[in-house]
Amino acid sequence: MSYSANLLARLKDAEEGWPHFETADFMQTLDDVAETAFTKKSIEGHLAALLIWHQLCEEMAKLLLKDAQFFIQLSVYPAEIVFREKKKLMFGQVVEELRETISFSHKVEFLIACRKLNTERIALVHRLTRHTSLADIMSRVVEVKTTFDEIFRIFEAAHDAFRVNFHSFAKDLIEFMEEEITSPKEGS
Repeated sequence: MSYSANLLARLKDAEEGWPHFETADFMQTLDDVAETAFTKKSIEGHLAALLIWHQLCEEMAKLLLKDAQFFIQLSVYPAEIVFREKKKLMFGQVVEELRETISFSHKVEFLIACRKLNTERIALVHRLTRHTSLADIMSRVVEVKTTFDEIFRIFEAAHDAFRVNFHSFAKDLIEFMEEEITSPKEGS
């Protein structure tokens, strides 16, 4: 399938073609597990929640990066641009990739909150034995929860804004792209 045909197919299919979580139901399950673990008010529950929230935050950052890349592809069409998915990036690297892409609604807020969550996670997990009590650790995880809730709120607003843009592109580009694909090019 040609680049144009592939991009057109993606643009037409809002459910599967537009950037989305591949395992949205399972991610919701993980968030539910984190919330349940957190409400148990135990050290193991708080630490489990912290680790899950960190992973969910990373997935949100990856999805916003995919949103930005799809937006760029639609913006520069008919020029072609391909983004290679980089495997095994650590959280900080994903956030840096997102920082280096185009601006978008709530980008700065999202990046600041992600860095804050990561810093809090590092301070808790990598320096676990430096804390003076379990109560201290648990109170810091309460702060992480507040940060995660903020990240999720910001993510939803940013992702929704991208989807509104994709909808506008669909209205404006589909007919043009279909014409491009089906019409013979001059000089061919």
